[in-house]
Amino acid sequence: MASEFAQFVESCLARRASRHPDRLALADTDGAKLDGRGLYERARAVARSLPVPDGASPPLYLLPTANGVEKVVLWLGAWMAGAAVLNIDMDYLPAETVRALLATARPSGMLALAPAGADCLPLAQAPGAAAMPAGTVLVNCTSGTTGMPKLVYQSAAALRHNGEVSARLMRLEEGEPCLEVRGLNWYSAQILSLMPFLSVGTQLHVAPGFSASRLAGWLDERAIRFMPMVPSMVRIMLGVVEALPEALTRYSCSSSELAGELWQRAEATWRVPLINLYGSSELGWICGSDEADRRIGRVGFPIDGVRVTVEPGAGNTAGQPGRVLVRTPHVALATRSVGGDFLYPGDEAIDTQDLGVFDPTGRLALAGRADDMILRGGVNIHPGDVERHIERVPGVRQAVAFGVDDVTYGAVVGCAFTGAPGVQADDLAIRLAMELPAAWQPVYWWKLDSIPLGANGKVSRRQLRQRLTESLPPPLAPRSARRSAAARPAPPCAHSDAGPDAGDRAG
Repeated sequence: MASEFAQFVESCLARRASRHPDRLALADTDGAKLDGRGLYERARAVARSLPVPDGASPPLYLLPTANGVEKVVLWLGAWMAGAAVLNIDMDYLPAETVRALLATARPSGMLALAPAGADCLPLAQAPGAAAMPAGTVLVNCTSGTTGMPKLVYQSAAALRHNGEVSARLMRLEEGEPCLEVRGLNWYSAQILSLMPFLSVGTQLHVAPGFSASRLAGWLDERAIRFMPMVPSMVRIMLGVVEALPEALTRYSCSSSELAGELWQRAEATWRVPLINLYGSSELGWICGSDEADRRIGRVGFPIDGVRVTVEPGAGNTAGQPGRVLVRTPHVALATRSVGGDFLYPGDEAIDTQDLGVFDPTGRLALAGRADDMILRGGVNIHPGDVERHIERVPGVRQAVAFGVDDVTYGAVVGCAFTGAPGVQADDLAIRLAMELPAAWQPVYWWKLDSIPLGANGKVSRRQLRQRLTESLPPPLAPRSARRSAAARPAPPCAHSDAGPDAGDRAG
């Protein structure tokens, strides 16, 4: 007998095929497309071509990495067959990391679309069925921006809940054209795009990846009304596109820290509402607001049923950020490190490693990640505060700050940035000397043509730091700015109305 989730997936596709058989349902930017009837028939053919689960753990199938109609059809067909699907971005992660993840997850094979349904291609790994918590329908891996990626095992209930939250906060409607340019391998793309496509019946367009030069064209030619974005994409687009097509009525922003100043600039430039969300691969959506309740610099209110508390740090005064702790019934079934055992959620609150504070209205403002903190000789420096000062300088497009090992202080600040030809590191150093204490000023600078992004649109500070610090440039001594550090104003409070915001931390 088919599982309840398999029946749900089939009923959603059958409903679309019955109501709108000839209306476009799914398309990719390479030209492939399917209407409602065609989508249902192709997914059903995939399901029928796969073995029927024997009642024990369902088979686990690896999906192709690239976004496209083929990937979505295989995904939905595998679910209709009662199987679980595995997503690993084999183009983004190093080959040795991919091999280690596959050896831990142990999928039955990799699916490929065939004329009669799907072929299951064998993988070079140890034999044996995948070990998974009962009820697993989806296995993702985290982006690895804070270390080695880990596997996250999701239940149907959590997946459906988080998709319903997305649809409600974004006010998604049946048949509404939506565009996803991030990799569908990442959880935020799945619950913002794939699940509403399935349950609400939105029209889904997928691109192979983010392209600043092509995005406006995709939006315009397809009359896209909603799309998810991430802060890095917003920042890059602001330097390229002066106006977004009129059809776009709103977009979301999640996956990494969103500075209030960037949010304000985006809305002032494009006149399109930005709706920020906060969550993680393990916990799903934690906080959010719809368009009417949003406030710049806030990730919004806790989602119904999710309990969010802030644990003050040692010596913190009232109103200062502390660690964000979360209890939610929609937590992932388990996580698993490479070669390790399953870690199941307990009854205690989960430490998100994020720093935040509630404002008087009950909205949460985030102040970055605790594990991004740079500890310089006993001074805690959050890179987001440094980045915001640099990105205010005319001509600077993007800045990424991080810690660089130092014999004397333990760590000092380094910064990579992009900008106009006339913007140089020495000019930025002089500017920051008037705004930041000496300890906060970058010692090492790298001017890049572009800041590399992962398939999920996020910048990995760890990976960028590792690549850039293999050969350090000459250091710049902190400038005195002709006045003492004690006389300079402190950096702006991270939870002010224009302070940093944040989104889904693990893709």
